Amino acid sequence: MAETVIPWPPRFSTAIGVTSLIVAPALMSIGDLMHPAESWDAAKQVAIVAAAPDRWYLAHLLLLVGTLLLVPGILLLTRAVALRHSALGYASQVLFLISVGALSAAITHEMELGPFAKAAGEQASVTLFESFNAHALPVLLPGLLSFFAATALMVAPLVSAAGPLRWPALVFGLGALLIFGEIALAQVILSQIGNVLMFVAGVGFARALRSVEIAFTAAATA
Repeated sequence: MAETVIPWPPRFSTAIGVTSLIVAPALMSIGDLMHPAESWDAAKQVAIVAAAPDRWYLAHLLLLVGTLLLVPGILLLTRAVALRHSALGYASQVLFLISVGALSAAITHEMELGPFAKAAGEQASVTLFESFNAHALPVLLPGLLSFFAATALMVAPLVSAAGPLRWPALVFGLGALLIFGEIALAQVILSQIGNVLMFVAGVGFARALRSVEIAFTAAATA
């Protein structure tokens, strides 16, 4: 029996996906450019947050909204990967979706740190920060790392094949690498550059996916 393939609805799915790839990284870039300095030292980090709690909150709110709005774009991108390599496309999609939960939890915790520092004071905030890093962060770590594993699986087939998706994939991968460096080293400048690069990549992806929409439709209806 011939396999039944569900047709791709180009006007609906593609329009939402390409909009997501532009709007979401733009919000994340703005949020990260507003982001104060970071430190793995709890006392130093809380002092930074307490000095600008509203700015801290707004920066993380934009990062959170951007992360959630990126989902339709990621679904579209991983569909493009699946047309080249079905296993990598599926694996990257699953890992990306897993990472959304972990990223949202971590960003929400950091977002709440600003109002908490205003309401409860620095000493209580230090305790909260240390407790999260000791108990919640290790649980979230596999989900956080899944974002970078998903990026590698998504980028590899797009970079290896010639076409309009190659350069955005390279830029997206570089942006993700810089964001990983920021997490490891607590150097905000790395993620600021990384998110801007992801915005550039998102614009490139959006333009390229418009041009290969016919290929999606042909593959879905073949």
